[in-house]
Amino acid sequence: MSELLVGRQPILNSHKETIGYELLYRAFPYDTQAMFKDGNAATSRVFANTLFEMGLDAVVGPQLAFINFTRDFLVKDDLICLLTGMRVENFDPRRVVLEVLEDIALDNELFQALRKFKRKNFLIALDDVISLEQIAPILDQGLVDLIKIDMLAVNRTDLADMVRSIKQRDILLLAEKVETPQDFFTCLQLGFDFFQGYFFYKPETIQYKKKKLDVSRLSLMRSLAATMDAQTSFHLLDPIISQDVGLSYKLLRLVNSGYYSLADQVKSIQQAIALIGLQQLRSWMLLLVMATADDKPHELTAVAFQRAKICEMLGTTLGVKHTESYFLIGLLSVLDAIMDVPMLQVVESLPLTPDINEALVHRKGKLGVVLKAVIATEDGNWDHILQLGIQPHVWRNIYFESVKSSNLIMKEIRAES
Repeated sequence: MSELLVGRQPILNSHKETIGYELLYRAFPYDTQAMFKDGNAATSRVFANTLFEMGLDAVVGPQLAFINFTRDFLVKDDLICLLTGMRVENFDPRRVVLEVLEDIALDNELFQALRKFKRKNFLIALDDVISLEQIAPILDQGLVDLIKIDMLAVNRTDLADMVRSIKQRDILLLAEKVETPQDFFTCLQLGFDFFQGYFFYKPETIQYKKKKLDVSRLSLMRSLAATMDAQTSFHLLDPIISQDVGLSYKLLRLVNSGYYSLADQVKSIQQAIALIGLQQLRSWMLLLVMATADDKPHELTAVAFQRAKICEMLGTTLGVKHTESYFLIGLLSVLDAIMDVPMLQVVESLPLTPDINEALVHRKGKLGVVLKAVIATEDGNWDHILQLGIQPHVWRNIYFESVKSSNLIMKEIRAES
C-alpha cells in the first residue's frame, strides 16, 4: 500500500484574500512501478482516497480545492472507478476546480470528457500555460474557465498580449509562481484575477538597508518583544493586554476553543495560565499581535501558525522533550513579511536565543533544519522531511492535524477581526 505525501499552496485574489488552495500530493514510494501500469494514476488514486477519508473541509476549510487530475482520471472514468471505487464526479463541483496538467494531450477524447464535467458544473483550469499556441486546440471549445500562467517560464514580452487575448474570451487568469511583491503588482496591473506563489511571504520593500519601521510597525515590534521576553512576568504583560480592550477576550476565545477541548470554560487570564501555562499563553498573544497587521493577508498568519504546529509536532516526533522553540521558529518565520524588513533586522530587534536567530536567518542548527524542511514542503518538496527520518504516514498525520488546528484557530481570529 502506498503512503501519501501531501501539502497545499494558497491561491489569493487581488485583495490578497485566500479563495482556495492547490493541493500538492505524491504517493510514496514514488519511484515504484508495482502499483499500476500508470504510476500517475496510482498517485491520483491514493490522493482521492485520502480526500474522501479526511473530508475536503479538513484539507481546505471552506475554500476551493484546485486538484491536478491525471488524464486517466479525466478520460477513463469507468476504469478508475473500477480500480478505486470512485469517480471524479463524486467530488462537489462547488468546491473543486479540475486542473488539466500541461503534459496532457489536448485532443477530442479529452474534450469529450471535460464536456461531461462541465455539464455537472465543474470549473476547469489549464495548468502551467506559457503560450497561447500551447492551448490553442482547447480555447475555442468553450471548456476552460481559468488559465494558470507560469510566471517563471512565460516570455514576459508576450505576457500583455496573452492576457488581453485570454480576457477577450471571458476566461479568468491566475498567475502562478509569483515570487515577489513586485511581480504581484505587475500581474495585478496586467489584469490577473488570482495569484499563487511566495509573493505574500516576502517583505514589500526594495531597499533592504536598515529600512526604518513606521510607527505602527514599531509599536507592533515592541509588543512582540515584550511578549517574547522570558524575563517578562504576567504582571508586566498586563499593560500590553489592557492596551487592546479586546485582546483579553480574544485570548480567552482561543483557550476555550476546540483546540483544547477543556471540560470547563476558562473565565480569566490567570485561570488560563494555570491550565495551559504562561509560555503557551505567550504564543497565543504573539499570534494575535501578528494578526493585528491589518494590511497583510490573513493567510500569512495562517501560514505562521501552521508552520509552528508542524515544527512543534516534528520536534516531538524527533524525541525533543521541550518543543517550545520549535513552535516559536514556525510562528516567527513570516515576521519579515509582516514587518516589511529583512529577517536579520527583525531578529536584531527581538530577545531571541542564538539558536533561534540562526534558524530564522540562516536555516541552520537543529531548529533551522526542521524549519527549512517544513518550508520546502510548501512547494511540494518532501525530500528534507524524509531525510529527517519522518515516515510518510507520520507526515500525513502531522500535516492534516496542522491544517485542522490552523483552520480552527484562524476561524477564531477572523471572528473578532
